Amino acid sequence: MFGWVGKIFGSRSAVLERSENPVLNAAVQKSAEIYQDLPLNQFIDSQCSDLLARHFYLEINSVCNATDPIALCRQKLAMTMLRFALYQVLRMPPEPENDISGLRGYPGISGELTSRLETLAKKSIALGTDIHDSQFFSEEADLWTIVQTEYWKTCWMLETLNVVRKELGDCLEENDWYRPFMHSACANQENLYRIDLEMPSAFDQAIAREAPAAYSIFTDIVVSGAADPLAEWREYHAGSPVPLPGS
Repeated sequence: MFGWVGKIFGSRSAVLERSENPVLNAAVQKSAEIYQDLPLNQFIDSQCSDLLARHFYLEINSVCNATDPIALCRQKLAMTMLRFALYQVLRMPPEPENDISGLRGYPGISGELTSRLETLAKKSIALGTDIHDSQFFSEEADLWTIVQTEYWKTCWMLETLNVVRKELGDCLEENDWYRPFMHSACANQENLYRIDLEMPSAFDQAIAREAPAAYSIFTDIVVSGAADPLAEWREYHAGSPVPLPGS
């Protein structure tokens, strides 16, 4: 009776409870649609997707019932964005291959790290820990498959939280901060990987010293609750040669 949403997000009582909260209702419906558009089912089975969906339901519900739902949503989104960046910069192919993310070529993002995955899994504490904590990890498991699986799982959660953010009205019609936040997080993560690999910066030499700190502070601005994080970043870095995130 409840179709895809009812099956994946719980019982009749959960569906009825959700219908009383417009943010929760819209987010759950759109999250199910997001899942259908992702290739995640190539990497996980239906039981795993059901468990993930119910986890997302609880995450969304906690935001909707928070004293300050926008603040909690931002905290969860920021944490998820940083984990997303951990994998996103590893999946971008080098030129001339097509980059579906559209991020390659932005300041600090090169598409040069895919071939260095095995080395990074050993040298990057953050990546190595996340991979070993994956439910899909084993000594025999294919590393690239784990990366793909964790990437798409995180992508689903990130896009779900972005739906919640929009439903809560925490977005701007023009110059919204979500995409610039994604750029800054990915550029900062690539910089950290390059340090682990002892590679030169992907930023232009003129901004290589300033850019990592400038972009990493975007996360702090988002979590701080600034009404317009992009404008806040611009004001904070007025006069800096570092390009505006997302440009």
